[in-house]
Amino acid sequence: MHCIGVDVSKQELVTFDGTTERVFANTPGLHAFRRFVSEVSDPILVFEPTSTYSRRLETLCRTEEIACCLLNPRVVPHYRQVGKGRSKTDKSDAELLYRYGIERGVAEAKQLAHDELAQALAARLAYHRVIQKARVAYQGLLDALDHDPGTERELLRDLRHAIGELKAKEKAQLTEAQQALEAEGEPGERFQVLLSIPRVGPMTALTLFTLFRKYPGVNRRQLVALGGLDPIDVQSGSSVRGKSRISKRGSREVRKCLFEATLSAARYNPSIGAIYRRLKEAGKPDKVARIAAARKLLLLAHAIYPSGEPFRAAAGEAT
Repeated sequence: MHCIGVDVSKQELVTFDGTTERVFANTPGLHAFRRFVSEVSDPILVFEPTSTYSRRLETLCRTEEIACCLLNPRVVPHYRQVGKGRSKTDKSDAELLYRYGIERGVAEAKQLAHDELAQALAARLAYHRVIQKARVAYQGLLDALDHDPGTERELLRDLRHAIGELKAKEKAQLTEAQQALEAEGEPGERFQVLLSIPRVGPMTALTLFTLFRKYPGVNRRQLVALGGLDPIDVQSGSSVRGKSRISKRGSREVRKCLFEATLSAARYNPSIGAIYRRLKEAGKPDKVARIAAARKLLLLAHAIYPSGEPFRAAAGEAT
């Protein structure tokens, strides 16, 4: 095993392998870094997935089948606090990543799965979110200006036209994503299974489908953590006891879709409504009940996803 810590930034990859620090350009293809890694026997790359900036490195690991450890961004700061140094530089972070890899790399290293369908859907969903955010901003501006008598009518017309175009683009992204799934056969059937859950619409179904494809084989506990819905207890001795809360360390998009879906699912989905009502009747705050309902919806979708069978209400539950 040859462990290499890699600190990823927008323009550079700073590496440390126990003896030498190296800097490579974070450019398309990662040609210089690729040559360096190809000369290393049995490499394990340890880095933090930083969304856009780490995409090229993740792609390299997939295509070249390089084992890697993907660290939660919260890990390195903790390592820094318990280490000798407190300063933060790209080199120090690379060294910390290397040290983590030496201690735990063999046990945690894995091959990244290459799923073109999941990647394509994730890209469309990201594009949809950007369009939706712009449309909401335009709509807010229109609402404000429409109440101002001094606003030019032509400006309002332009805003309405822009909002209409953005709505059309939003719809097109969801439609094209669904068509891509239907063309794949079996994945399309799995998607329809998710859509069969009462009050789960295309956006939520696509988001959950992509999550399940990207992380096959996870158990219930791991799935809840991926959604950032796992509980955290704050306690120290007998005097410090904070309120329990969810970690929010998983996918923000998954949580948002689930929370929005539970607004209606709590009323019209018998499985979700039962847990929501039970907690409300027990005097729990609405937020607590909705988190529990969102967690239930996630686990329910994950349970029926591999079965290929559409949702069916349990005996005694009315739809």
